[in-house]
Amino acid sequence: MRKTAVILFLLRIAKLAVSIFNISLSAKYFGVSVSRDVWILAFNCMLILDAAIWGPVNETFRAKFISIKELSGEDVAIKKAKALLIFTFLLSAILVAFVMLFPQLVAPLIASTYKGEAHRQLITMLIYVAPCFFVNQATQIGISLLNAYNSFYIPEISSFLSNCLNLLLIVLFAKYIGIYSLLIAYYIGVLILLVIIIIELHRRKIPILSNYRGVKYTDFTVFILFALPFFLPYFLGQLSSIVEKNIASSLSSGAVSIIDYSRRFTDILSNVITSILTTILVPILALSFAQKKNDEFVDEFAKIYQLGFLGIISIACMFTGCPDAFVSLLYNHGTIAPEALIQIGRLAMFYGWTSYPVFVYSILGVALISSNNGKKIAFWGAVAQILVVTLNIVLVKKVGIYIFPLAMFAGHLIAAFFMLAKFPFQRKKIHLQTAKYSFIILANVILFYLMNNSLVTIAQPILKILFNFGVLCLVLGLQIFIFKFDERFILIKFWRKILRYD
Repeated sequence: MRKTAVILFLLRIAKLAVSIFNISLSAKYFGVSVSRDVWILAFNCMLILDAAIWGPVNETFRAKFISIKELSGEDVAIKKAKALLIFTFLLSAILVAFVMLFPQLVAPLIASTYKGEAHRQLITMLIYVAPCFFVNQATQIGISLLNAYNSFYIPEISSFLSNCLNLLLIVLFAKYIGIYSLLIAYYIGVLILLVIIIIELHRRKIPILSNYRGVKYTDFTVFILFALPFFLPYFLGQLSSIVEKNIASSLSSGAVSIIDYSRRFTDILSNVITSILTTILVPILALSFAQKKNDEFVDEFAKIYQLGFLGIISIACMFTGCPDAFVSLLYNHGTIAPEALIQIGRLAMFYGWTSYPVFVYSILGVALISSNNGKKIAFWGAVAQILVVTLNIVLVKKVGIYIFPLAMFAGHLIAAFFMLAKFPFQRKKIHLQTAKYSFIILANVILFYLMNNSLVTIAQPILKILFNFGVLCLVLGLQIFIFKFDERFILIKFWRKILRYD
């Protein structure tokens, strides 16, 4: 399991490097502008719609599919998955057609203050991005099905290649068609990804796209009913995102882009960690729970939990220590004003801190889903999103743009605290583990903040990043041995090979 996690991590790191170049190119070509705000609002609208409608199904599909396959056989599981595929395509096609025919009804929901040319640009972009909803969902189902058959590498490799192509297309077309180069790059990249997924499904002889005879089209309800408790928190989560962007668009021109630039750092990094671990963890925990192996369930969760915290500590420390260095290195191309760069740096630090409660919330959610405790995570997930929306609306005038990461931190921290109390087995062990990791994160964040703001001054961005990374490796390495993390055995083995002791 850990070997798989490491390989997936390396693949995601490669994709991360491409994503960082992508962000830097966006800053270079489009800066903080109305056109980029329009792209973010329209494109994210489709992703938000996708997550609101299909997010709960995508999140729970693997656990339910594995459960059906284990209890009723593969043929039954495949037939039910085919029914879900038909229903997904039909509903997605209807929603895409609605957005393309009536974009003027959607635009005020995501940017109520836009008027004149900005409003016209948003309507045009909504028409162009509407099919994203359909193709994105098709890839999500394909990847979930491959993951259910323990195929983790091909989806990651193909996604990496499509991201590389995105980068090339932006460079080629940005000067000629402006912001629409992002749209063309997305469509070509995601369609190539979809083709590779279909080829891999065929190669593994997973008959999801053939022989629909005997399929009861109402069989999709088994997945919908299993995911039903999650629709409310997912809907509220997407509502929170819409409210955030709507409020941001009313603050100032370019505010949406400033928030996007600042949170992309930690979003990409924390998503790399969380998505890898949850991808691996869902099939393992679902199988352990189905076979009533409770001790194995807890042991596997604890290993992944610990591994994930090491990654989250790294994110929180690096973006506490040198967010300005990352901002300067990637965004300082002369297209973004200095005051905006300072604001992006501060926001990046705050978003770095949110990676902690969001990770705990997400990983505990996996444990609850895999143990058929969906209603509990659904309730506290809804509470988290209600808190985020409320704090954003009530405090935005007092706190300004910084309320968005702070509300996100508070909402997910409160939800994670109560979800921790609902862990299905051996709660004391997981509670003590969480307390230990939380103390380590807090201590490290304080250390890196004081070190960079009181003790060390390095002006050159690359040197500042390398210095903080070096200190992080040293501090984290010592703490792995002091607190007796299992990863110390990996480090010992690694150094023995380096020093030729083996």
